[in-house]
Amino acid sequence: MADIETTYRGHLIRYGENSDEWYCRDLEVGGGSHVSLAKLKAKIDKMYLDLRRKAAVKVFEVNGGYSSKPSITEATIIEYVRPFAEKDWKGVVGRTRHKVATVAQRNGSERASRAEKELSDLMPDTSEAQAAFAEALRLAEIAAEAQKAATEALNRIPRLTLDDIAELVRIKESETA
Repeated sequence: MADIETTYRGHLIRYGENSDEWYCRDLEVGGGSHVSLAKLKAKIDKMYLDLRRKAAVKVFEVNGGYSSKPSITEATIIEYVRPFAEKDWKGVVGRTRHKVATVAQRNGSERASRAEKELSDLMPDTSEAQAAFAEALRLAEIAAEAQKAATEALNRIPRLTLDDIAELVRIKESETA
């Protein structure tokens, strides 16, 4: 009789008719078989979950930037999701970016949530990165003060009034009379 086999997440799973069990040699000894195919697949899922937990990386999500004050949120990268190609307006592929899944407490929430982020939006948990972020904060405060001073200077510029263009107003009023 022909062997019954399938693949799940890249792992070959075979059915043993004599033992009436499903086997996967990629799982640890003793844990690589089960009567139910669904439960064996669940074991494979749990194996990947455990591997991702062990490989998780502590990072900071960098938020804000050009027009707002930058901030960071503690997060953990729990999964590499996929690469994606950045295209320009003509559809020409530029550079490749990478999506990862992170878990963090965002927006003052007490509960952690999962979100997909670009790898380039994350900062490592190192003293060098912390120092660079502190410098970015300092410069953002200087930029905000400079923007405020520029706005105040613009507001102090004298503006025209109707008295300055009284002759034009008189001409317009005489045309419609």
